[in-house]
Amino acid sequence: MTDNLSIEAAEQYQYARKLGKRESFSRRLRGLRATLPALDELVNEASCSIEDLGNIEVPANLIIGTRTTMRQYSFSYSFMPLMEERSEFAAKWKKVCEYHLSDTGISESPDAYEYMGKFYVGEGNKRVSVLKSYGAVFISMNVKRLVPPKSSKKEVKLYYEFMEFYQLSKLYSLQFSHLDYYRKLMKYLGMEKDHVWTRQERISLVGFYGRLCNELRKQKIEGNYADCLVALLEMYTYDFLTQMDDRLMDKIISENRVRLMHGRGFYSIECISDQEDSVLYSPMAKDFLKNTDFIISAGDLHPEYLEFIVTISNKPLFYVHGNHDDIYETKPPGGCTCIDDDLVVYQGIRILGLGGSFRYSEAKNQYTELQMERRIKKLRRKIRKAGGVDIVVTHAPIKGYGDLPDYAHQGFECFRKLLDDLKPRFWFYGHVHMNYMYNMPRVYTHKNTMIINVSGRYEIKY
Repeated sequence: MTDNLSIEAAEQYQYARKLGKRESFSRRLRGLRATLPALDELVNEASCSIEDLGNIEVPANLIIGTRTTMRQYSFSYSFMPLMEERSEFAAKWKKVCEYHLSDTGISESPDAYEYMGKFYVGEGNKRVSVLKSYGAVFISMNVKRLVPPKSSKKEVKLYYEFMEFYQLSKLYSLQFSHLDYYRKLMKYLGMEKDHVWTRQERISLVGFYGRLCNELRKQKIEGNYADCLVALLEMYTYDFLTQMDDRLMDKIISENRVRLMHGRGFYSIECISDQEDSVLYSPMAKDFLKNTDFIISAGDLHPEYLEFIVTISNKPLFYVHGNHDDIYETKPPGGCTCIDDDLVVYQGIRILGLGGSFRYSEAKNQYTELQMERRIKKLRRKIRKAGGVDIVVTHAPIKGYGDLPDYAHQGFECFRKLLDDLKPRFWFYGHVHMNYMYNMPRVYTHKNTMIINVSGRYEIKY
């Protein structure tokens, strides 16, 4: 090897080690594992059957550990080297790097074991480390698959679905967190369930998926990106998605941010307010709410009612105070989350809460226009930090949207400005009972926001 290659390899080691040390320090501060996981810590290989997959192109981000504990402390969590520059380990790493930089390159593929969709290096840890330090997207590896016995566990069921999908597609890039998504993907792509993918079909999907992942990262969308792909395919055709330009993709992701965070094209919210519902206050509530993702209360409900719903459904429940909820001060509903004067993020969905009504007496949970403006002002920093809001929950209505002319049930003018500023997907409110006026609308729209009176019970399927 030439001196130039040796110099570059030494510089690359310094660079990679610096990244590794920084990553390990950061993960320790956050209470996370700082070094590589080892396969023999996770599974008893004797309990698994073995399949030889041969030499395949493995996505580098799925190579997450070593087979044994012997090498796990030599690398950071992302396979960057950690050993001292004068160590024997460092000298060998640099030598591998020189081969990578030479005309012949690294000629021998590393050996790996695949378990539950992730890869653990048996031989060739330094080769993987060098390639990862240069940003390799795929690494050619000799792979043996460890197949766990079938069980009722969701992760095992998912893995068996994946193995069937892999037989047809030869794709490791897509791994879902929801059952039946592999079948859905094939359906949305217009493929029969036993269709064997062509090379061009693989290239086309991987190329589009790469674009999608980049845009999702840019917009700070959290979650499983493969799930996001299926969520988009539930709303748009594959041909439309693959032909759109970057500007349109940016717009579509921004408009469907909540759905994509949730990893499904549709989700369900049960909204309640003001009046108890006999179905929800009965044993039937468990079955009725089984497909609900979470529950929102817009106020004026007894704490015992909320406690019953959250207990029987085992679903998260977020609430604000109504103008008759003084009891919450001494007896808040157990198991529920108050979001009054707060912004919470649940599974990536940003929910802002502002309870209370327009002041018409000296009771608590009533506010003048100026007092409500001050409450909103105190939330501005949290709103900026969250990057916006998806759902606003208030007890009182917005001025001009479902409010009444009497003093007690008028809406807040400052809510109109908040509506225009935040542009949430939904605005839920209560206070104005549906029986107060004949044929009163429940749903209003303002640009892209649905404004909904959830008095009683109202289910959102979006």
